[in-house]
Amino acid sequence: MNFSLPDTVTISDIEYRIRTDFRTILEIFVMLDDPDLTDADKTEALLRMFFIERPSDPEAALPAFTAFVDPCSSRKAERKKHAPLLDWQQDFDLMVAPINHILGFECRAAEHLHWHTFLAAYLEIPPESVFARVLRIREKIRTGKKLEKYEKKWYSKNRDLVHLRPRFSKAEEELIEAWT
Repeated sequence: MNFSLPDTVTISDIEYRIRTDFRTILEIFVMLDDPDLTDADKTEALLRMFFIERPSDPEAALPAFTAFVDPCSSRKAERKKHAPLLDWQQDFDLMVAPINHILGFECRAAEHLHWHTFLAAYLEIPPESVFARVLRIREKIRTGKKLEKYEKKWYSKNRDLVHLRPRFSKAEEELIEAWT
């Protein structure tokens, strides 16, 4: 058993030092969702943001990143593609309070908080939290399940929290602005 928090990933039998702070990982997630970036731009940004030293095999960088951010990814069966339930940028303010409660300190004030520690706290967010409620309602809406009466009432007052805001490229935003 390895009880230490990893600060390297192995690619083609070479260990590469990585940036492990949760803020870096969340910034990478936001960057990967940027509709203005090409896949090549995203790959280059991922290499710069995540790796302290650029890997000699950039093609293997994404699987190494995925294995780091989701340590259980290799054990998961292939999943169907669904509309996302979570937007790390939009939902961060909802998840930070329960994460702080679990950790016992303000995670944003920590000089460094390892991604795996942040992820462990995230996975323990209690079902009665606002964040968990938002995810449950999103899932029911996505799958066409009927909301309970109390959920309908809460949803009618908190639609802005429940609905994920669409991300548009700059060109799309300009077009929308021209139409309106």
